[in-house]
Amino acid sequence: MPEARVFILYTGGTIGMGHADPEVPNSPLVPKSWEELQYFMPAITPDGYFTQGRHIEFEYHSFEQVMDSSQFSSDHWLMMAAEIEKRYDQFDGFIIIHGTDTMAYTASGLSFILQNLAKPLVLTGSQLPISHSRSDAITNLSNAIHIAAAKAFGLEIIPEVCICFNDRVLRGNRSTKASTNDFEGFVSPNYPALAELEQEINIRKRYVLPMPEKSFSCLRKLNTRVVEIGLFPGLRPEQLARLVLDQEVEGLLLRTYGSGNAPCSPEFIGVLEKARENGTIIVFVTQCQEGGVNIGRYGASSPFATLGVVSGADMTHEAALAKMMAVMGLDLPHDETVRLLETDLFGERSY
Repeated sequence: MPEARVFILYTGGTIGMGHADPEVPNSPLVPKSWEELQYFMPAITPDGYFTQGRHIEFEYHSFEQVMDSSQFSSDHWLMMAAEIEKRYDQFDGFIIIHGTDTMAYTASGLSFILQNLAKPLVLTGSQLPISHSRSDAITNLSNAIHIAAAKAFGLEIIPEVCICFNDRVLRGNRSTKASTNDFEGFVSPNYPALAELEQEINIRKRYVLPMPEKSFSCLRKLNTRVVEIGLFPGLRPEQLARLVLDQEVEGLLLRTYGSGNAPCSPEFIGVLEKARENGTIIVFVTQCQEGGVNIGRYGASSPFATLGVVSGADMTHEAALAKMMAVMGLDLPHDETVRLLETDLFGERSY
């Protein structure tokens, strides 16, 4: 009998890519099939994964069209969530093989869609294709298996969506992509790693979410009528107005300077006032990788405290965007929506 059952969902990404024309070494990298990816994983056999005298049973599923993660939309998050939900009671853990470009967005999105997880859901991939002689793919996938099949290895269970990369496990909705070429592709700037996988595997239990008291559930809808805009010197109020005063825009995520600072001209403030009058929910996050928003700390942010702007605190912009889509998709009254956006729901914010 298997000591753990793990479901693996292959969506694409660098890990499974190969040259479009195998005869041309410099041809573009494109996603290959699950069968081609599996060829380079001899430790994972049709009968399962055998290591240290333990037997882990797998089920595999691949997107019909695997792709570069830069092509993903929030609809793909819902597709991934549906595959997990269908098998939630049958497996001890889940792995999603995913491209690195939007992995932090997907991990954040799934942390709000798949609510009250009591099992590990691990996203992983690689910076080099698995066929490359120096690929980081095998290590990342092996580590992900140990986290997803924690029960088989006598490890503490991490009951949340996480990213396993370069011998570390990071909370999914605290992660952001930091490098296109370093093997340490992801960082968690405002929250410690959940686990470190060196010669010994160290699950840092004090940082892991507790087992949920509520039952597992899955959201069916996201509100994608949101836009994310980064402030920059020279952004004119009329440019901002054209982007956010559209009736189709119901949420604005503004990446501000420092701890929530933004232009204080009457014209700029007037655009945000008009957006709020139209019912648009406005969330401030910081452009800085570390730290967070503290609206009112400086004079350059104090005018926005009276506008009903929501503080994104120390959330990553990926988590803030995904949270807006999820919470606004609940179609709750405005005050309740704002309350949830300002509340730590699944470990995504500190204050």
